[in-house]
Amino acid sequence: MLPSFLYAVTNEAPVYESVVSNKGKKIINKIQMGTYVKPGDEQGDFYKVTTAGPDGWMRKADLGDTMGIKIFYLDVGQGDGVLIEAGGLRILIDAGPADNMHSYLTKWQYTYLLNAKKPVHIHHLFISHFDTDHYKGCIKILNDPRFTFGNIYHAGILKFAERTNPYNTSLGDTFKKDGVSYLAKIFNNLLTTNEPAPFNRDVSGFMKAIANAKKENRLGGVRRLESGDRPVSRVIERQNFSIEVLAPFTERVNNKKNFVYWSNESKTINGHSLVLKVKFGNRSFLFGGDLNSQSEEYLLAKYGNHHPFETDVFKSCHHGSSDFTEAFIQQVHPYATIISSGDNETYSHPRADAIGCAGKYGRGARPLVYSTELARSVSKSKIIFGLINVRCNGSDVYINQMKEAGAPADLWDSYQLPGT
Repeated sequence: MLPSFLYAVTNEAPVYESVVSNKGKKIINKIQMGTYVKPGDEQGDFYKVTTAGPDGWMRKADLGDTMGIKIFYLDVGQGDGVLIEAGGLRILIDAGPADNMHSYLTKWQYTYLLNAKKPVHIHHLFISHFDTDHYKGCIKILNDPRFTFGNIYHAGILKFAERTNPYNTSLGDTFKKDGVSYLAKIFNNLLTTNEPAPFNRDVSGFMKAIANAKKENRLGGVRRLESGDRPVSRVIERQNFSIEVLAPFTERVNNKKNFVYWSNESKTINGHSLVLKVKFGNRSFLFGGDLNSQSEEYLLAKYGNHHPFETDVFKSCHHGSSDFTEAFIQQVHPYATIISSGDNETYSHPRADAIGCAGKYGRGARPLVYSTELARSVSKSKIIFGLINVRCNGSDVYINQMKEAGAPADLWDSYQLPGT
């Protein structure tokens, strides 16, 4: 009896046009590890399959019943947007400033659900911080009735309207104690803020979207995370999968939790981004939001001799900005760094020194540096937005991106990370 479905368990697994004498003839397609495959017939050591790209015949040895995890670093322009699929879970970490993530989810990734009139359930949505290039793209997804949500997580700092703001900063009131400045305003459940002062236009749009989703029974809950939290922890395919929160930290002052306030509002909201470490098996993936030099120094001091930041794949902080410390990058020490940035912006991201240090302080003989912006290709008729694909079975990690002029039989530019 044929299995109802399988997954590719080797990366760039070949799909053949035909089978002759139990040997595949003419490769017409290659698929990534973890790609869904539906067997339709059987011949010797091969299955005839339906899969992504041209269908054909695949070796049984290249197929199995484990998907592993998939991490999609989407080109959302100047911003961050990541989709993770793991053991039936769908997880978003930010969604960029515009419609790219919504378009990807509805016109590509989940058309098989939407065409069947089934909702797309996002189990966990993490908003690293409330800068528009990280969360504004979530609004359209939240407002789409075809999407449902489990939990939304955030760092706890919102932005107020400028003209009618009663506080001394756009993030809320600050105060000083023992020479240190603190931000007193921290938000937890965004569905019940009871805040009299108006938020800025984009935050207000987000707050309205989550309220509507909750009213329509499409949203479970919303809560703030801080260091030490572990919102996701389960066993997937007999291996541990978890998401740990490494930052932000709060400080108890005057018997109340506060954030350290750094040199200005931007440094403060960026520096208190959610820092997430995703683990599967014995591999890990770090997401650092928009950390900056001041916050990195603060976190290094907080953790002291404990070094939780080392990882296999690092989503570069703040789109490849120059505002980082070499000491922090040395502790991250990744095999691969992925930079998410966009065109037509004044920051010149990724900056040359960020790219250089990513290579200099990376792990292995040849550290890898990726850019969603460089992964994008442009023809006379259209833009093909960049997408960095990461596939992991708990021990092996592959990073794949499409070749700009690749045919299905030679589509992927792939690297395997060194083993642990």
